[in-house]
Amino acid sequence: MQAILSFFTDVRDSVSASSTLSQLFATVVVLVAAMMVTRSAAKYYRGKDSGSTGERRTAYTAVRNGVAVVVLILLLFLWGGQLRHFALSVAALAAAVAIASKEFVMSALGSLMRATQRPYAVGDIIEINGMKGEVLIIDLFSTTLLEEAQSGYVTGRTYQFPNMLLLLNPVRKSSTMGSFVLEAVRVPLDPADDVVSAEQRLLQSAVVVCEPWVQQADAHFRRIEGAYLVALPESRPVALIEPVDAKRVDVVVRFPCPSNRRMAVGQQILNGYYAMIREERKARSAANAAAPGKAADKAAGSASPGAASVTPSPATTYTAPQTPPDKPVPLRPIDPV
Repeated sequence: MQAILSFFTDVRDSVSASSTLSQLFATVVVLVAAMMVTRSAAKYYRGKDSGSTGERRTAYTAVRNGVAVVVLILLLFLWGGQLRHFALSVAALAAAVAIASKEFVMSALGSLMRATQRPYAVGDIIEINGMKGEVLIIDLFSTTLLEEAQSGYVTGRTYQFPNMLLLLNPVRKSSTMGSFVLEAVRVPLDPADDVVSAEQRLLQSAVVVCEPWVQQADAHFRRIEGAYLVALPESRPVALIEPVDAKRVDVVVRFPCPSNRRMAVGQQILNGYYAMIREERKARSAANAAAPGKAADKAAGSASPGAASVTPSPATTYTAPQTPPDKPVPLRPIDPV
């Protein structure tokens, strides 16, 4: 015990005797403390049950960035005296460093612009320079995205881009409207097809699927109009025909849906559309199969004298099946923002 106390006494005396050594020791203590606080915060927010994943990730990012700022300030206080002695040298090197590392300077300026204008935050779905995904981490120099494919499904890969892209490229934010968004589904067709009937089928499928939340979405969009002083389109599903080229015509339906079920609702609409096509083809095939039997009965009746008084048997008559409309998959109501 006496040996341990004497060891710490010798360390304290040696640190006090050398200012540089004491600054190094204090620097190591600050860095270790910052690392412990960051790991403790990560462990706390990963094991926390309350709050959504986005809220916990936002809080953890704020704690980590705050620790980084505090560490930077403490290091400046610790080494400020030495830095003043080399002020002229630092000034001479500043120009060279700025030229050699202009990307870092631009990334820092991009972070400053993001902090002041807030084009996105953790949890938002954005698209920039061909990269699309959910914002996971925002650092001083970079932003990390969880990649989202064009189909809307998460791929599991991540993007990490420098914040300098915010100064050079526009940011497309897909989660601006809150709980409900307006999405679109398109079906490509040949111009020779029955495009008008396809438009009616697609619109009917969208109306059936979106019926449970159309009123909630409309109230939500009206609140956004009042908050941002913008005019939003009506919330009910709308279908239109969009020519692409001489060999292709797209039938597009725009519909409201919960922001966290965009792709699921689009798939339900397409399933209903193609189910209608299958039922129409089955009914047409059944009608064509029954047509030759009717023609043969008519020919036999005209050949026999008493054919006019013969009543056809039930086997020769056909009634097209009445196909009930597709019912949408029950959805959990989502409270508007």
